[in-house]
Amino acid sequence: MGTANHFKEMFKGATLEADDLFLLESFQIAYLPGWMPEKEFAALLIARPEIKKFLVAKCPGITGFVNSVLEKDGSEEHQQLEACSDTVVWTIADLLVYNKCPDVYDRLPFHDWGFSEVTSIVKLEGKTVIDAGAGTGRVALEAAETAASVFAVEPVSRLRQFIRQKAGEKGLSNVFVVDGFLHELPFPDDFGDVIITSHALGWKLENELREFERVVRKPGTIIHCPGTADSPSKDDTHEALIAPPWRYEFSKYNEADGRKRKYWKHLGHQGQRG
Repeated sequence: MGTANHFKEMFKGATLEADDLFLLESFQIAYLPGWMPEKEFAALLIARPEIKKFLVAKCPGITGFVNSVLEKDGSEEHQQLEACSDTVVWTIADLLVYNKCPDVYDRLPFHDWGFSEVTSIVKLEGKTVIDAGAGTGRVALEAAETAASVFAVEPVSRLRQFIRQKAGEKGLSNVFVVDGFLHELPFPDDFGDVIITSHALGWKLENELREFERVVRKPGTIIHCPGTADSPSKDDTHEALIAPPWRYEFSKYNEADGRKRKYWKHLGHQGQRG
């Protein structure tokens, strides 16, 4: 199954169109080279030059990629524009759904795993918790039921708005939603007691792991539920996490689509690596 068809199946209920490209943030646009189907993308940009203008103004670093795509693939027939547009938007549907309809993303089955997978590792009562790469806020809102305070770090502005809305609906006044990336957390050293990531780890893995250890005070705990399948095949993220210098522990748990791995590390606890 191609990427576009895969996302159509995943995001049932979402409707995407070319104008949704105007919702992309600069860091999301930077992901497009190597991801976007170039022939179809060229056809769309030729027919809709305002989209090209927006993309390169929002993220100048993409200019060379856009120009090269147009030079190579600018001959696509315009009567195929509707099909090209459909392929483009559904190839990057996960980015667009974040920005357009986070409620659809929030209903995906993989969110439905027991939060005891976190609390069995560390109790959150009285703790300052950071949910790094918070998405629609599932982890942050669960943690806020018992933690003293929760900081939900999320770079997509529409998702930050969504988390604030859900926290308000639940009457949670201890959730603080902030802009930021996992590899550049907006906190001073030794800021939080617990960091949790869920389906967010690995864009810049080494930098992310260093940041987590910088902002967690000792003793403290780092937990990752990255959606990594429990599989005998080699997985680079798994190998990096369990090896020196990081040395995470791991175990298995169930998500809707199968057995997954979770990882954790206690920093500065007696008998543990600090």
